[in-house]
Order: sequence, then structure tokens, then C-alpha cells
Amino acid sequence: MGLMLKAVTFAMALALTSSAFAQDFPAPFSGLTQSETNRMLMDDLRNRNLGLLDSPRTTGQARGATLANRSAATPSVSSVSTRYTASPQVSARVRKQFADWMATQSNAEGGRSVDALLERTDPVNNWAQLVASDGLRPGDAADALAGYWVLNWVMANDGDSNRTQVLAVRDQVRPTIANNPAYARLDEAQRQEFAEILILNFLIQHAAYAEAMKRGDQEVLRKLSDAAVTRFRNEMGVDLRRLQLTDRGMVRR
Repeated sequence: MGLMLKAVTFAMALALTSSAFAQDFPAPFSGLTQSETNRMLMDDLRNRNLGLLDSPRTTGQARGATLANRSAATPSVSSVSTRYTASPQVSARVRKQFADWMATQSNAEGGRSVDALLERTDPVNNWAQLVASDGLRPGDAADALAGYWVLNWVMANDGDSNRTQVLAVRDQVRPTIANNPAYARLDEAQRQEFAEILILNFLIQHAAYAEAMKRGDQEVLRKLSDAAVTRFRNEMGVDLRRLQLTDRGMVRR
């Protein structure tokens, strides 16, 4: 079954799927992380249209140009892996960042609720259960980005996915990340932070979408769909409604 047909196991579904959060949810790195390297990485992913183009746009923004200028000091891409070794301390820091940020998106009480939920459960393990049958695993930035991309495509297009398609998207984004000069400069903690921010965003969006599907709430589903399109247009430089999910990954319609 595809990502959207699975039962929700994450406790956030109970607290956050009243819909307010995910409908207006910004892109995952908008104000959440203070890492300039992460922002530069997302800039480059956008300039490359998440690997849908053979080379970066020549009209990329200033930080994208800075990335190219620094590439000479970057380790060889052949030695760069998208995998990382997770640290509980980094996970705790990312969760605290996320809860603090959620408070700014709603209110202090909402932030405290998120913080309490994240203390009571292991969000990465919940994510792993949701995506396991699609072949995705924790500990790899390519898996985290692929899951996030497929989820948003499903929301934007009222679609579904299967294991072959999800793994094709993972194979599609892996070289885009591995060949990224900013990613090559990340240490283990930063690679984990990058992936787990995507995982937390996946969980909150998945919970809202699954709950709206369960209720048959077409108005909320429409808002979630439009929000996904806006996020990816602004953050990744792609129009999700002009992409088709295939056994070869995402292709332009």
C-alpha cells in the first residue's frame, strides 16, 4: 500500500489534526534551523529542481552561487554518503527546536503539547513504521527526503504511491544530495538534523492528511493540497501538479 493508505500511529494525530497546523505549514527549513549550511543545501536542491534537471539553473540565487564558489574545498563526491549515525542528543535538540517552532506557528500551549508528545514517543521510530513497507529506513537523508517528497506529491495530486515508485524517488534524490557541496561539508550531527527535520515535517503533514481522509473533509484536503504545492514551489522549485510519480521516479508531465 502507498504512504497515505496506512494507519496513523503517531500520537500527534490526536493533538494536531484539527487542521490548523498543516494547512499553513511553511517549508521545513523556514525559520526552524539556524544552520546556514542547511539553507544553502535547500537552495541548491531548488536550483537543481530536485534532480529533475541535469545541471543547476544558471539563474540561481546568491547562496546557490556561493555554493558553487566553495566547491573546490569540498570532499570528493565519490566519498560522500547520504547515510549518518544518529545520536540521541541530536534527536532531542531537533525535537526541542521543532516544538519551539510549532509554538510560534500556533501558541505557547500548542508548543507545550507538541513538546510533551515528542517526549512521550520516538518520532523517528513512528516514521520508520509508516514507511517501512515502502523500503525507506531511518539513518539516511535520501530516504527522509524521498518520503517527504512523495507525501507532498500525494497530497497535491490526491494520489497514491507504491514501493517501487518510492524507492525510485529515493534513487533519484540520492545523487542530488551526495553531489551537493553543502551536504559534503555537513558533519554527522548536521546530516541527522537535516533528515530529522524532514521526518518531523512528514509526520505532522501525514497526520493531518490521514485524519482529513478519514473524515472525508474535502475542504481541509483541498487546503492541504494547495499548501503542499506552495511549499514545493517555494522550497524546491518544482510544481507538484506538473509531475507524475512513476516506477522511474518523478517525471515531468
